[in-house]
Amino acid sequence: MKHHGIIGSLLFTAFLATSCANNPSAEFAEKSVEQKKAEIYYSQGTNDLVKKNYSQALVNLLKAKEFDSKDSLIRNNLGMAYYFREQPDLAEKELKEAISLDAKNTDAKANLGTIYMERNRIKEARALFDQAAQDLTYSNQFRNYYNLAILALKEGDRAEAYEFLFKSIKEKDDYCQAHFKLGELYTEEYKFKQALDSFRESSKGTCVNEPAPHYQQALVLMNLSRFEEARAKFKLVIEKFPKTKFVALSNQQLKKLSNEIKEQSANNKNFQTEIIKESQTIESPNF
Repeated sequence: MKHHGIIGSLLFTAFLATSCANNPSAEFAEKSVEQKKAEIYYSQGTNDLVKKNYSQALVNLLKAKEFDSKDSLIRNNLGMAYYFREQPDLAEKELKEAISLDAKNTDAKANLGTIYMERNRIKEARALFDQAAQDLTYSNQFRNYYNLAILALKEGDRAEAYEFLFKSIKEKDDYCQAHFKLGELYTEEYKFKQALDSFRESSKGTCVNEPAPHYQQALVLMNLSRFEEARAKFKLVIEKFPKTKFVALSNQQLKKLSNEIKEQSANNKNFQTEIIKESQTIESPNF
């Protein structure tokens, strides 16, 4: 099971929690030797997840589980390590255990909902996402709203999808994933000005070094007949992201753009390019 972000990379939230935020060193001192070892392996495994070193993450998180199998956070992150190693059944088992150990582990609920949605278990996914939405203290609610938007699209409810995407952005206004999906929806509806604004927003924040938002901006600019701006944007993609698939795509569009400009000049016709979708269907997990 491959799991990629909207633009070829995932956006992560490292979840390193303690139950005594005011004095974590004192809390650590009160733990058993086994719990201390588990926490060390858990922290390293989580760092490995962030760095996308999934094999090593699995090694460290399995060791953490060995020392403390009753820790819900360990079981959640172990589930995600299995997930990235393309073992969805094992991932599902660990996430269920994480929830069983701590009914307030909203990250585990959201992650399990993600797996259910990938497997088209829509009813089960919605139940978990709805539970996550009821957690008013949940710091990753913007991701949960995004997933609810994708779920709404799977169910054919575009109005609800827009509603959840707007909620996602309200929670985190620089959340590029939601902006990118809005850009796609607007493009599908030929609302190119709105699409351009959304794709521009999606090129900021954590996605500033991603090629897809720039590429999509260029496509929208073509549809708006702003050809020179489109040409400049395609060239930017080629120059700034030379080792990505978007170089070949941009070169193809540049050739098409030149031909279409010539044809348009000769026939005085309006131009419209195809809609190319580059995003994923489901948001990345939380750990």
